[in-house]
Amino acid sequence: MDVILFGGSFNPPHIGHRHVITTIQTEFPQAKLYVCPNFVSPFKQKERKFTKEEIWNLCLTEFEGLLSPKVILWDEEIKQNQISYTIETLHTLQTKEPNQSLSLVIGEDNLMSFQEWKSYEEILTLIRSLLVVRRFTKPPETIPCPSFIPKTKLIVLNNALVPMSSTHIRNHTPEEWETFSLLPNTRSLLLSYREKESGMKS
Repeated sequence: MDVILFGGSFNPPHIGHRHVITTIQTEFPQAKLYVCPNFVSPFKQKERKFTKEEIWNLCLTEFEGLLSPKVILWDEEIKQNQISYTIETLHTLQTKEPNQSLSLVIGEDNLMSFQEWKSYEEILTLIRSLLVVRRFTKPPETIPCPSFIPKTKLIVLNNALVPMSSTHIRNHTPEEWETFSLLPNTRSLLLSYREKESGMKS
């Protein structure tokens, strides 16, 4: 396992994302992990979002202590104004890391709809493995593999379940954020962005 791509909206990043990073580090200690936040997801275009700068700063804050030469926060997608597609990011990563095998992290909740991703067949050809993070199914229970994904490409991680989502955080008040296991500095940053947003609307 040489290079792994972990993409997402990270809108905002939270303890669940940290859990994925630490799980990947534990399972594949020799791999290089690229954490790649996007700004415009093809499946989340109408979601309320923080700005590019806010998402980037939130990621830097939430992932503090995890980033290293082997865990890289990569700005390839968030610096773009148009929709980010995983296949294009993988091609860029392939150029950035020549002669390395690539793998892709995906949540269990996205596994059955993976055929809706742009050029999903090419993605499966390009990558060595599709690493599935458990969201609902407790280990060691089996997660069904869609027929369009070769079983030889699929690696289901036996990670603990962390019931957390960015949508859940966005839809709750700052007073409730403390219960979501966000790092204290991340909560403070989120609060400052929420206050700025409220001031702009008033």
